[in-house]
Amino acid sequence: MSFQIAKVKGIPVRLHFTLIIVFLLIAWTLASNFMPQYFPNLAPIQYWIMGIAGAIVLFVSVFLHELTHSIVALRYGMKTRQIILFIFGGVSDIQEETKDFRKEFRIAAAGPVASFAIAGIFAAIWWPISQTAANFDVVEGVLLYGATVNVLLGAFNLIPAFPLDGGRILRAGLIRWKKSYNEATRIAAKVGIAISYGFMGLGFFAILFGSFISGIWILLIGWFLNSGAQSYLAQHELTSVLSTVKLQDIMNTKVIAVGKDTSIQELLARYFGRYMKSAFPVLDDSGRLLGMVTVQKALDVPQHTRESVRVANIMTPASQLAIMLPETPADQGLTQMLRTGTGKIFVCNVQGIMLGLVSKTDIMDVAKERQELQEKMGSINESDVDERQKAGTSNSAA
Repeated sequence: MSFQIAKVKGIPVRLHFTLIIVFLLIAWTLASNFMPQYFPNLAPIQYWIMGIAGAIVLFVSVFLHELTHSIVALRYGMKTRQIILFIFGGVSDIQEETKDFRKEFRIAAAGPVASFAIAGIFAAIWWPISQTAANFDVVEGVLLYGATVNVLLGAFNLIPAFPLDGGRILRAGLIRWKKSYNEATRIAAKVGIAISYGFMGLGFFAILFGSFISGIWILLIGWFLNSGAQSYLAQHELTSVLSTVKLQDIMNTKVIAVGKDTSIQELLARYFGRYMKSAFPVLDDSGRLLGMVTVQKALDVPQHTRESVRVANIMTPASQLAIMLPETPADQGLTQMLRTGTGKIFVCNVQGIMLGLVSKTDIMDVAKERQELQEKMGSINESDVDERQKAGTSNSAA
């Protein structure tokens, strides 16, 4: 659950609801712990002003960190769908990943560089103010926190664990060394998983023998890193398998379609009531895809108007559907399907004539089948290696 607050360089900026929780928590922590430690003997209202201002500084810093990633990606022609700020920081939803290690490195490194630069700006302003005799404790506190948190933000993101920037920098180096994007991704993700377990272990240790609150935060960070790395690795394995499958190989060519002039009454009686489908493609007389009509939209039409209302009036237009060419790899089809949220890929030729339909189930079934086959082939190959090693040992003994 998130809502858009702005659009910068055409990129929607969204806030996740968890940000409200963490904003209040950070403001309270700064007001009750950090600021009184470095700036004692101030009024409670001053600490709360510093805490709230510090929390704002943190999330503006996170936003600028993510925006820098997006700007560098844009220079390489890679669009960013959105920037989301949430409980653990932020994420730039870049539309596609590059397999060029140079671009990967520059995009990943841009965020930490921006954070260190922002820290330098805060420090440059804070230093002369801190040397004056005037009482600027509130301003000093916010500036000091701004410099500190940006150094920590940049340093934390350099940890070589997916989905952090350091994990992507590590992958860029591995791509250059291994000359294999897939192998580099698997190694980098597994390194990230190992590091996440280290964070979780440290968190448990801190809970038992140190600060409970700090331990909980470290444990949550470890869980976040583990979840991100595991999800990324699973997604990568899935897309690797699907990249060798074409949509034309798995599409269903026996598709039931409806015309745009079909009434809703007829649609419900002759199509949804008979075939028990959740949606049907809408085609014109030449077979060109016009859109898709769902049973929910049909049922939403008042009963007394169903005879007069036509499919064309309630269908989702083709511009909002996942439409792809038959030779498109299935992994790209799955990505586009998830973006549109339709659960279907409409396979059409360049003229827009519909050739077939691919569902999410079709893609997941073929992925599971291919993955099981790869595992079996891997087991067979390992058995062959073991037999050769045994044979070699026997010959040496002879």
